[in-house]
Amino acid sequence: MSKKARKAPPVTPPAAPQRVVTPERAAPASLEPSGPAVEGLIRFDRRTRWTLGVMTGVFLLLVLLKMHYVSLPMWNTLIPDGSPADRGLVAGTPKQIRMDDYAVAAPWILSNINHDFPTINESLGGEQAPLMVAPTRHLVTLFKPANWGFLIFSPERAYAWMYDLSPYLLLLGSFLFFMLVTGNQYVLSLTGALALLLSSGTVWWSFIPAGMVGYCGLAFVAFVYLLREKTPWRAALWALGLVYAVLAYAFILYPPYQVPLSYLYLLVLAGYLYQQRAQLFPVPALAVKIAGLVGAVALWGGLLYLVYGDLQATIAAVSNTVYPGKRSETGGTGFVANWFSEYYSWLVSDQRFPQTWMNICELSHYLTFAPVILPLSAAWFWLNRRVDWMLAGAAFFTLALVLYIEVGYPEWLAKATLLSMAPTRRAQIPLGIGSIVLTVLYLGTIREQYRAVPLWANALAVAGIIGFMVYTALLNLEDASGLFRAYQLVVPVAFFALMNGLLLFTIPFRYRVTAFCAGLLLFLLPNLQANPLAKGLTPLTDHLFYKAVRQLVEQDPDARWVVNGNQFLTYMVTATGAKQITGVKFIPERKIMRVLDPAARRDSAYNRYAHVTFQSFIDGKDSVILHNPYEDGYLIAADPCSPRLKALNVKYVVYDRQPQPVEVRCMTPVNNLGSITIYKVNP
Repeated sequence: MSKKARKAPPVTPPAAPQRVVTPERAAPASLEPSGPAVEGLIRFDRRTRWTLGVMTGVFLLLVLLKMHYVSLPMWNTLIPDGSPADRGLVAGTPKQIRMDDYAVAAPWILSNINHDFPTINESLGGEQAPLMVAPTRHLVTLFKPANWGFLIFSPERAYAWMYDLSPYLLLLGSFLFFMLVTGNQYVLSLTGALALLLSSGTVWWSFIPAGMVGYCGLAFVAFVYLLREKTPWRAALWALGLVYAVLAYAFILYPPYQVPLSYLYLLVLAGYLYQQRAQLFPVPALAVKIAGLVGAVALWGGLLYLVYGDLQATIAAVSNTVYPGKRSETGGTGFVANWFSEYYSWLVSDQRFPQTWMNICELSHYLTFAPVILPLSAAWFWLNRRVDWMLAGAAFFTLALVLYIEVGYPEWLAKATLLSMAPTRRAQIPLGIGSIVLTVLYLGTIREQYRAVPLWANALAVAGIIGFMVYTALLNLEDASGLFRAYQLVVPVAFFALMNGLLLFTIPFRYRVTAFCAGLLLFLLPNLQANPLAKGLTPLTDHLFYKAVRQLVEQDPDARWVVNGNQFLTYMVTATGAKQITGVKFIPERKIMRVLDPAARRDSAYNRYAHVTFQSFIDGKDSVILHNPYEDGYLIAADPCSPRLKALNVKYVVYDRQPQPVEVRCMTPVNNLGSITIYKVNP
C-alpha cells in the first residue's frame, strides 16, 4: 500500500472528566465466623493470615529471646559499677527520660518478684498497691494479660512479655479494626496500624497508649462479629471476648487516655452500625446474643466483684491523694508544643527540644491531616450527596477534642462528659490517635476516586494547602523559641504539602493511597530509634550494689532501709525487695508516716504518688521536716539516728557519699562500694 493510500487512525477525543460517586463502603465477600461468605466482614485471605501470623511470631520470638524496649541499660551509666556500659543492650541507645520505666516500674516489679508476688508490699506504697502496679498472685491478674507471663515464664521472659504485649495488641487490634472499617483495604489497614505504632506519641511514651488502642480495636471487631454471628456457641464466644476486651481495657486504669479514646471508637462504631444497617439489622438470633452477653457479663462481672472487694480501699486511697487524686479540669490550656509540631519532629530529639515544650515525651503526639481532611470531607459529602458516617464520627471527635484542649468546656460539660479526668497535655494523645483514624477513614472513603471541579477550585485548594503549611512553619519558628531556623523547615513544608496534596480527590492520582501510605511510613520509620532493644534484667540484677543489698535483705527481710541522698539508689534498693522509707510510693504508707508525723500536720506533703528522698538534718531536737518541692515528690529531712527511725525498725542506711561522723554515730559500716557506703544501725 502506498503512503498516499494510508489513512490516519481515527482520533478519539479525550473523554470528559466524570463525576465519580464512590460505592457504598462494603467489604468484598468474606468469611463469616460460621462459614458462609457474607459482605461487610474481614476477609481472612492468605495475605491477611500471613500478616497476623508474622505479628504473632515476632511477639513470641521477642519473648523467647527475653528482648524488650525498656531503657534498663541506663543503670550502667547512672550508677556505674565497672561493668560494660552496654550490659543488657542489644541495639540502639537507652533514653534517660524514660525513668518511669527503668527506675520506677522495673524496681516495683522486681520487688514483688523477690517477695513472691504479694498483694501488700510497703516498698510500693500503702494499702494493696501491688494490685495496681505490679504482678501478683491474685484474681486481678485474670484481667491484666500483661502480667500473665509472670505466672508462666522466668522473670526475664515474663518482663519481655509484659512490655512486648502492648505493641502486639496495637498491631493486632488496629489492623483488624481498619480492615473492617475500610472494607478490607489491606495496604491502608496495615499502614494505619503501623502509623499508630510508630508515631511519636506512642514510641516516646514507651507504647503506653498501645494496649488501650489494641483493646478498643478488638472490642470493636468482636461487637460487629457478635451482631453478624448465627451459630449460638460462636455467638457466646464473641460475647465472652467482647466483655473481656472491655474489662481488660478498663483495668489499664488510666482515664486521661481512656475517656477520650472511648468516645472515638464509640462514635466510629455508631457510624459503622448506621452505615451497615442493611447487613446488620435485624440482628439474627437476637435472643441468643442477648443471652450470651448477659451470661458473659454475669461471668466476668462475678469475678470482677471478687476483685473489686480487694481493690476498693486502694482505689479510694489513690482517688483521695493530693496528686494525682480526683482530676477535675475544664481544658483550654492548649498543647505542650502545638498541634502541628509533629511535622517538624525530625528536628527534635530527647536531647534537643524547645525548653517551653517540657521534654521529648510531653511534646510528642501524632501527625494530623485534619485541617485539610475536615473541609475536604465536607466537600466530598456535598458533592456525592452522601455522608460516610464513620468518617463523620471521627471528624466530630476531632473537632470536639480540639475545642476542649484549646478553648475549654464549661465545668458542667467537662464533668458530664468525664473529660474533666483528662488534662489537656494528656488529651493530646487520644486526639492524635483520632487523627490517624480520621486519615485512614478518609482515604478509605475516597480511595482512588476523584471528582472533577473547575480549575479555579483546584488552584484554590492547592493554594490553601501551601498556605496552611507555611502557617505551620511560621507557628513553629515562633513557638520553638529560636531552636529552629527557617531553612530547616523548607523540606518538611514541601514534603507535607505534597502529602496533603494527595488528599485532594479533585485531582486524579492513580496510586493515591499507596503513595500516601509510603510517604507516611517513610516519615515515621526513624521513630524506631526512640527506644533501645534490650535483653533481660541484668543491668539491675547483676549490678554490684543490687547484689550487695539483696544479700543483706535475704539475711534480714524485716529490716527497713533509708537511702540518704541519690534518688536512683533508692530505686535500686526497692528492686531488691527491701522494705524502705524512701523510694517511689504509689500510695503513702500511713503506718510509717504516723511515726514521722504523728499529728498529720504535713499530710498534704506526702499524701501523693511520690518520689521520696531523705537527707540528714540534725538539730538535737529530733525534728522531722517533710518538704514537698514538686507535685510528685517529697523530702524527709531528719537525724539518721533518730529514735523515730529506730521505732520503724530502720536497720540499714545507704549514703551516696562519705558521711559525717555525727550522721553515723549510731552505726557500723557493713559495705563500701566506692562512693557508696552501707551502714547498719547498732542495736
